[in-house]
Amino acid sequence: MKKKQEIENSINYLTCVLNTLRTRIDDNEEYNRAYNKLLVKRAELRKKLCCSKTNTIVSLFKDNIKCFAPGNKEKLICDYFSSAKF
Repeated sequence: MKKKQEIENSINYLTCVLNTLRTRIDDNEEYNRAYNKLLVKRAELRKKLCCSKTNTIVSLFKDNIKCFAPGNKEKLICDYFSSAKF
């Protein structure tokens, strides 16, 4: 939860910086490069946030499905003896 909040705060900060740089990108090439780098960084953070949200939901379903899967039963000691031929 804490990591998610840090990513959201970073995205909000980068959005503010990008809004400031947007007004100056036509004036200077350095501002344009900085704007493009920050835009890519914000996109990476958004993708990371999106993946973290979907991963928690998917992992929750996978854990629940494993409990009910028919092929994942633990083998008991009596199972070894019932299959042995004497």
